[in-house]
Amino acid sequence: MSPSRTVKQEDIKREKDGLDVRADIDRFAREGFESIPADDFERLKWYGIYTQRPKEDGYFMVRIKVPGGRLTGHRLREIGRLTNDYGRGIGDITTRQDIQIHWLRAENLPDLLHRIYDRMGMNQEFSCGDAPRNVIGCPLAGIDREAIVNTAGFALAISEMYRAGGKAFSNLPRKFKTAVGGCRLHCHEPQINDVGLFGVTRKRHSGEEAGLGLVIGGGLRYTPHFAQSLRVFLEPDIELLKTICRGVVTVFRDCEALRHGRLRARLKFHVARVGWSAFRDQLEEQIGFKLEHDDEIVEPEGAEHGDHVGVGEQTDGRRYVGVPIARGRLSGDAMVSLADLAEEFAGAEHAELVATIKQNLIFLNIPPQRVEELCGRLDEMGLPTAAHPLRSQLISCTGIEFCKLAVVETKQRALEILRHLEQTVALDEDVMISVTGCPNSCAQYQIADIGLQGVPVRLNGERSDGFHVFVGGRMGREPQFGRVVIDGDGRKIKVPAVKIHDVIETLLKTYRSEKKDGDRFWTWAERLDISRLAELIAIGTDSSGGAV
Repeated sequence: MSPSRTVKQEDIKREKDGLDVRADIDRFAREGFESIPADDFERLKWYGIYTQRPKEDGYFMVRIKVPGGRLTGHRLREIGRLTNDYGRGIGDITTRQDIQIHWLRAENLPDLLHRIYDRMGMNQEFSCGDAPRNVIGCPLAGIDREAIVNTAGFALAISEMYRAGGKAFSNLPRKFKTAVGGCRLHCHEPQINDVGLFGVTRKRHSGEEAGLGLVIGGGLRYTPHFAQSLRVFLEPDIELLKTICRGVVTVFRDCEALRHGRLRARLKFHVARVGWSAFRDQLEEQIGFKLEHDDEIVEPEGAEHGDHVGVGEQTDGRRYVGVPIARGRLSGDAMVSLADLAEEFAGAEHAELVATIKQNLIFLNIPPQRVEELCGRLDEMGLPTAAHPLRSQLISCTGIEFCKLAVVETKQRALEILRHLEQTVALDEDVMISVTGCPNSCAQYQIADIGLQGVPVRLNGERSDGFHVFVGGRMGREPQFGRVVIDGDGRKIKVPAVKIHDVIETLLKTYRSEKKDGDRFWTWAERLDISRLAELIAIGTDSSGGAV
């Protein structure tokens, strides 16, 4: 790479690999925050360690990597204790099935890593940085009675493959996201990942055959792209899938053209430039064999905004119990209590919980006769399983409370929106609402039914929080990103945050009054002209209660 074309992060990675910062963490703990070189703050991200806002106060956020979201009771309890010991009792489930805690000091980091690696038997390599991020998966993999294909253990196996690659994968042009699942919901959102593996069926003379499809090059942020299908049929063999994921990330790693600018360094730009067919050729050359081509496998069917929250039967006759977590936030005490409940009701050996990409939590392996009792105990904790549908579908990023990139507050605002809508709007279906603090789309506002992207506004002559409103995002067949609502002059409408709950109430109530048989929110929104959506936002902004 020409020195004139390099960027700062490329220099940092070339001078010292992100994985090598692990050896310095004990020294940082002894010598304090001020001793950490500026470039090592970047490298700490490879272990999920970020400075939080404001950086000069010397606190860190830590993203604990949880492949597939799978946790034992023991692991969740230990994360809860870490949250209480160092994080002021605040923990957040993320949209990639991680758990984030805040308020750590440099001197806390060695103990944090000791407890993650040695007490929990987990690891932190590639929790962030220009590397393969946490591999996400269907939370019911292996136990879903309706699944197309069984992908139990696949997310962990792929994650461990990346980790075993070490420095072969620790210096990518940018982050790299993988999703694998075999359920009919496609709840792992394969179409917005760099690699998305999803369940498919096809007819053969001998009957129906189940396997996996493969999409490549998805991602959101400023320039969202849906992943493109490579039109291949894959046997659900984990060794084959690891080979394919290894091949894709290697093609990405070796694409030097992507290293000339951070904003266009994601795999999606390479795939968009060369096309899916040429990329498939590159992948097959890398792995050394031809894949089974099938031009009928284009996009996942039936993708919904669900993540299995509720009570259902597992393949072994036991039950899963999905718990909506309001905007993904849990206290350390709540994590410990949930871990205790999992062990009490499933037994210590079978106590498993799964974090979902909608920031919820699912208990696994509950005996049928104990489900009602468990739900009662969860109700007593303020975590009802039979909650308003929006409680499981309203998600939020970290926001300006901790994130240096955010421009508005999100977590408390999301809770206020949820509480308002639970009281004012009756729903009997999933409607995804995203509250996102900046254009980076950590809470995926472009694919939400109603997506909020934080922007500053002027209110009574002073700077205040506000949101652009995106409407009608969807995935699956013929996916669409939500349309941003504009005014008559073509400008994005900015809604003051203090009125955003009224705007959403107006949209949802109008949808309920106008919906036809078979409508989902996105099908209704798609029929509306953008001027009608702008009118509804104006009604919500001007109203005192948002009623239509």
